[in-house]
Amino acid sequence: MKNVCLVLVAAIMAVFAMACSDSDRERELQPTFSIDEEFLQQDFTKEQMSISIPISTNIESSAWNVSSNQSWCLVTKALSGSVPAVKMVVQASEEPDVRTCEITISSPIKNFTIKIRQLGYGPAILVKENIFVESVGGPLQIVVTSNVEYSIEPSKPVDWITQAPMTRALVDKNYAYEVAENRTYEARTAVFTYIYKHDSKVSATCTVIQKAKKSDTSDVVLEADVKIQPTGGKDSEHQPGQGIENTFDGKIGSGNPYHSIWNQKATFPVVLEYFFDGTQDMDYFIYHTRSGNGNFGALDVYTATQENPDYKLYGSFDFKQQNATSKVMFASTLKSVTKIKFSVKSGAGDFVSCDEMEFFLKNSSKQLETKLLTVFTDITCHELKPGVTSEQINALPGYFAHVAVQLKNGSYDAWEKKFRLQDYQAYSDVEVWADKLMTKRYSNLDNPTGIYAEAGDSIIVLVGDTHGQTVSLQAIPSVEASGDMYFLNEGVNKIGIRRTGMLFVMYTTLTAENMKPIRIHIPLNSGKVNGFFDLKEDKTDEAYANLLSKATYKYFCVRGEKIMFYFHLSKMREYLPTKILSAINLWDNIIGWQQELMGIDHVRPSQVNNHIFAISPEEGYMWASDYRIGFVYTYLNNILLHENVMAAKDNAWGPAHEIGHIHQKAINWPSSTESSNNLFSNFILYKLGKYCSRGSELSTLATARCVEKDAWFDMGSSTHQNEDTELHMRMNWQLWNYYHRCGYKPDFWPKLFNLLRENRIVESNPGAGQLLFAKMASKAANEDLTDFFEMWGLFVPVNNVKIEQYGTWIYNVTQAMIDEAKSYMAQFPKPKHAFYYLEDRKNGDVGIDNYKVGDVGHYTQFKNDQKITKTVTYSRSGQRITVSGGEEAVAFEIKIGTELVFFSNFLSFEAPSSVDLNAVQVYAVQADGKRIQATLK
Repeated sequence: MKNVCLVLVAAIMAVFAMACSDSDRERELQPTFSIDEEFLQQDFTKEQMSISIPISTNIESSAWNVSSNQSWCLVTKALSGSVPAVKMVVQASEEPDVRTCEITISSPIKNFTIKIRQLGYGPAILVKENIFVESVGGPLQIVVTSNVEYSIEPSKPVDWITQAPMTRALVDKNYAYEVAENRTYEARTAVFTYIYKHDSKVSATCTVIQKAKKSDTSDVVLEADVKIQPTGGKDSEHQPGQGIENTFDGKIGSGNPYHSIWNQKATFPVVLEYFFDGTQDMDYFIYHTRSGNGNFGALDVYTATQENPDYKLYGSFDFKQQNATSKVMFASTLKSVTKIKFSVKSGAGDFVSCDEMEFFLKNSSKQLETKLLTVFTDITCHELKPGVTSEQINALPGYFAHVAVQLKNGSYDAWEKKFRLQDYQAYSDVEVWADKLMTKRYSNLDNPTGIYAEAGDSIIVLVGDTHGQTVSLQAIPSVEASGDMYFLNEGVNKIGIRRTGMLFVMYTTLTAENMKPIRIHIPLNSGKVNGFFDLKEDKTDEAYANLLSKATYKYFCVRGEKIMFYFHLSKMREYLPTKILSAINLWDNIIGWQQELMGIDHVRPSQVNNHIFAISPEEGYMWASDYRIGFVYTYLNNILLHENVMAAKDNAWGPAHEIGHIHQKAINWPSSTESSNNLFSNFILYKLGKYCSRGSELSTLATARCVEKDAWFDMGSSTHQNEDTELHMRMNWQLWNYYHRCGYKPDFWPKLFNLLRENRIVESNPGAGQLLFAKMASKAANEDLTDFFEMWGLFVPVNNVKIEQYGTWIYNVTQAMIDEAKSYMAQFPKPKHAFYYLEDRKNGDVGIDNYKVGDVGHYTQFKNDQKITKTVTYSRSGQRITVSGGEEAVAFEIKIGTELVFFSNFLSFEAPSSVDLNAVQVYAVQADGKRIQATLK
């Protein structure tokens, strides 16, 4: 029979396990350790007594401990019963006064303290100081421990607590009461005082606190906008199984959107039509993207109504192929709408997709808002009107009554309110400015709320005057994922959260200039406050440490002037527990220096004020993309604090390189993508002032151009993405050193960036791009840089060569293209120096790496217009040439007639084996380009 029972129990448990959801199992596996509040205060008479206090836990007994701070109170674990417990023995007291003890119970999850009091033989009365009662009311017991007779005196009559009959005895007394339901949203109290009849100094007081009536967002019923359901639809093309019907099935984020035909470019315009029964009006529609290929770009919207049954163009729009929901409000209500047509003219990746298309009629009823304005000064409900009564407050829906009570009593927690009530400023449109400034998109998550909400939560968002602008809320589920967008209206918004995430306010305008802030209140019990650090407002390391200590979400946000960190909380606490200013100021400076170089100071921050958004993914290393840059979270310690960044050359180089990817577009063409951004990296090293620049020595260029006869695109040896980045990066850096560091054109790079924003390199034609770069560089310098770019291989013909670098490109540089570029550049005077031989480093510099950079050609020679005053001679030994008296030169050239066959910036160097030294002339090159023939000794 016993075995049968065991089998039956096992079967039942198996069925129960099958019925459990994954979330149930997850909750079961979560470690727990708790003690009910009622057990945390224990009072005893003077006689010896023992009790057991139950522990609710699923962790091993070895993982928790118990101890007493007094020898007269003995404690131990009681593990023999069905429920683990703490057993305590209080020894008899022979003292006159009440004595106290603390029992400490510690665990990895939570620690508890049980306070013990024991009577002596002197007169005393013991009772719990505070007893909390739920709002629903019910039975109440007040336990009094005494060794004297006493009277009970309520501080004031209360009609919500009724007393049961009492007895008298000099032992523990259990006084029974019945507590009525609290139907208000304010807590209420009753005070009982117990006084020794013969000495009023011997007394004790118990305060009964009944909690306020509970409230949550379910109390709030909104007059929601009316969703209009299409009766049908049709599309001009679709992937089988992903037709237009998927866009009005009521499922957002289901993974089954509308999509044009896979593996081929959509036939633009792709037309999506929606049909309605003509009985309803319409005010707006919302387009939900699938966050990937097919996000709408340019489109035309057509409408038809009962009165005007033929399609009429309503307007043309550009949703910018962005991973964000788009909302369009009609200028006036469409009456009796019958059809809406979307003619999509472009889409991300040359596809068209739509997760869901929703259509709405605005609800003009404002009954709730009218009621709220009888109590609050405005619809954000952050302040009460003068003289508001409890009756008025309790007439509100419970959720708002609870908020009003906190405001009335001054009990709205200041830390919570700091984040729940904010004035959000406008931020510029990253889509527009990325195009104007030729950058990747900066972040559009510039307005953190410091509040997160969990999947399934319902939250209230109260929005003040929007000044006619569109405002929305985005919930970001992780550092790498796109968020869910929720559009906000002025007034009361009730939002059902689909995925757990940190909340950001999206308040975007074409430019942020002169835009007024929007006040938004996310009241108590809507989401959970995590907080964030804002450099402008919080200012100090002390404020940061305090905010970080209170955070509970997986990620923590730090907003600087130009950068935002959104990093793992655990890593912030590990690497930056008390200091943030060193890190945020450093990276604000780094971004500012890059912006300075690219010449956008005239629009920042007056018109463009977005941040770069830095995240900490758990995989990979470092990368840059639209909207964010990533640094693997295990590397954060190396790139944040200034002293750590300065500890190694690559700690600054790597992040500056990735941020450079954000800024390089104007000066980039395929074959340069991993080097043109290193202009910024080298500039950052220069600004930080410790390490020398990075990149190949000049001898690498000599081999590539004079021996291998390489063109720019295949110069050197491939190091990354089919490019010799170490060699390529030196070209731009020579330009910076000459024009900026030597002072010959200190605005050269900002001017060149601006010229290339006006005359844009076309990515699909890299050959034309490199020649356009040369032409605009000459214009920026106001000098003919033909010789410079000749040295760097930009004028070598390239005939239909296929290259691979983040895509496949066909490279063409024809002689006609070269001639046209040189003709354009010839309008400018020649530069004063042969600075293609410039080197900004000297052997022995900090961070020189493992190579020698040469003996001559240092930038100071160009800056000082160095002249050769010595007699230059040379000797030969095999193919080695050794120069004497050449220290004032910037390079040494080997020529056969007028043909340059090799050059070097070393005083002793090896000529290529292919060069017949018996047929050459050796020249010392002066900084101004004058060639002085050296004499063979």
